[in-house]
Amino acid sequence: MPPVCIIASVAATRSSNAAIPLMRRAFLAEAEGRALQPIRQAILIPNGKGLLSMMPGVVSDPDWLGIKVISVFPGNFGTELGSHQGPILLFDPDNGRLLAMIDGREVTAIRTAGASAAATDALANADASSLGVFGYGEQAQTHVAAIRAVRSIREVLVWGRDLARAQAFAASLGEGARAVATPEDAASADILCLTTAAKEPYFEGRWLRPGQHVNVVGSSIPTTSEIDHETLVRSRVFVDFRDSALALGGDLRRALEAGAITPEHILGSVGAVIAGTCSGRESADDITLFKSLGMVAEDLIACDHILRAAETQDAGTLAAF
Repeated sequence: MPPVCIIASVAATRSSNAAIPLMRRAFLAEAEGRALQPIRQAILIPNGKGLLSMMPGVVSDPDWLGIKVISVFPGNFGTELGSHQGPILLFDPDNGRLLAMIDGREVTAIRTAGASAAATDALANADASSLGVFGYGEQAQTHVAAIRAVRSIREVLVWGRDLARAQAFAASLGEGARAVATPEDAASADILCLTTAAKEPYFEGRWLRPGQHVNVVGSSIPTTSEIDHETLVRSRVFVDFRDSALALGGDLRRALEAGAITPEHILGSVGAVIAGTCSGRESADDITLFKSLGMVAEDLIACDHILRAAETQDAGTLAAF
C-alpha cells in the first residue's frame, strides 16, 4: 500500500499566526453547511483519571474525511505528556485511503487558541487593549499569543490557583504581563480567556463590565463549568457549533437546566457572525461571550494546512501501514 505521512510535531510546518485565518475558514465551513460533524463521543475512564474522546467528520473545500482520537488526562499537567494526547487521522474522501497521521495534542493547542482569536476578532471591541488569562497551562500560553495577534494588547493579567505558578507564567510572557491574586482582579481586563480544568465555577458574572469580551474554553464536557449562570445571562452568547454546545457545554447545560437561560439565548455561531448572517456585537457596551467546545472541522482544516506545508518543506515521516 502507499505510505502514510506521519507528522509527530507540527512546529516546523506552521507560521506563528497561521491558525487564526484557518479557524475563520472552519467557522465559515460550519456556518455554510460544508462540515458534517457528529457530536463528539467520549468514554470516561473508570479510574476517574481521564477520558478518551472521538471526533469524526467530513469537510469540503478543503475536502477531507478524518477523525481525532484523543485522551484527556488533566493530572498530566506539568509533565512532558501534557493533558491531551492522540492522533488525527486524515483519509481520502474519494477512496477512504489513510493518507496522514498528525499529532493531535499540538493541533488542539494551536487550533483552540486560533479559534478564540478568530472569535475575539469578530466580537471584541476594536480598541480592547488588556487581556485577562485564567490558567497557566498550554492553552493559556497559546491563547496569549493568539489574542496578541488580533488586538494591540498592552497588559496581560494572569490568575491561577497557584500564585507562584501564575507568577512564573506571567514572567514568561514578557513586558506588560503580571500575575494577580484573585480571579476578580483578572476579570478587569477588556478580553478574558478562561482556560482552566476547573470542575466547578470560579468566575462570577457580577465582575463583568460593559464592553468586555469573554472566551470560555476550559470546560469541554457536560459535567464541568468555569462560569456561573449570571455570566451567561449578562452576555451575548455565541458558540462554534450549536449542536455540540447544547450537548456538551457544561456551562450552558447547567444554566439551561436551572432555567437561567433558554436555548434562544445562544444567538448563533461565530461562523454566522463572520458570514454576516448573525449580528454579533451591536454596541461598544455589549458583553460578548464565545463558548468554545471545539469542532472537528477546525482539526481537519488545520491538518490540511499542516500537511501541505509538510509536503513543501519535506517534513514528516513516510511509513508503511
